[in-house]
Amino acid sequence: MSTDQERKGQLLQGVLFDYGGTLAEFERPDAALAAADDRIVALLVDAGFPKLAAATLRASVLDRVDRDVMEHLRGGALEEMDVPAASKQAYHEAGIDLDDDLLLDEVLRIEQEAWWHGARVAPGAVALLDALREQEIRVGLCSNAPYRIRSLHGQLAFVGLATHLDAVTFSVEVGWRKPSPRMFAAALDALGTRAGGTVMVGDSETHDIAGARMAGMRAVLVSRRDAPVSSAADAVIRELGELPGALRNMGLYCV
Repeated sequence: MSTDQERKGQLLQGVLFDYGGTLAEFERPDAALAAADDRIVALLVDAGFPKLAAATLRASVLDRVDRDVMEHLRGGALEEMDVPAASKQAYHEAGIDLDDDLLLDEVLRIEQEAWWHGARVAPGAVALLDALREQEIRVGLCSNAPYRIRSLHGQLAFVGLATHLDAVTFSVEVGWRKPSPRMFAAALDALGTRAGGTVMVGDSETHDIAGARMAGMRAVLVSRRDAPVSSAADAVIRELGELPGALRNMGLYCV
């Protein structure tokens, strides 16, 4: 480290960002989901299954799996859930046995890619990622997401984030969710940085902040609504554009 860097603070090697609630926000894309329902119904009919009404498919299978995912999240389990298995069970109970893994994967692809249309990149996110990389600070994604991995990576390309990240780690690839130390270890390994030289930026006190601190990282909480009464984070920001100033205040070298 140069004398100038020593005067300014510790050298920052990398920054890991949470996805939903941090780099992007999500809303339910009803039109895209309705179109996906119709495509799935047609695909199943072509495969020889009895025709389900699109509304029945949505209520009995697709929304049920979404509820299973939310219940898993609320339960606090660190091991990631198996969404394909949950989907297969939901279809079975609706009278459709999807024993063909390729067909099940195609159904999941259609459903999950419809959700792409509900993703919106947070203001300033791309500019921030590029500014950090210009300073030779590596930037990566560390996100809890149990869905089809190719669809998740495809979503990042669809919303325009993929080319602005040095590494991407989703919990479905690791098998464990934040705040599990295994998730953070995998993300650090993918990013190629040490815990002590890496900061986690996220909107969850439990998943992002507590998990990062247990992994030996510093952490910044993104709180776009009311400021938290207390936080274990090293800094709290309202918008991503405030991150460089927060890093400097934390004594980290960031031009």
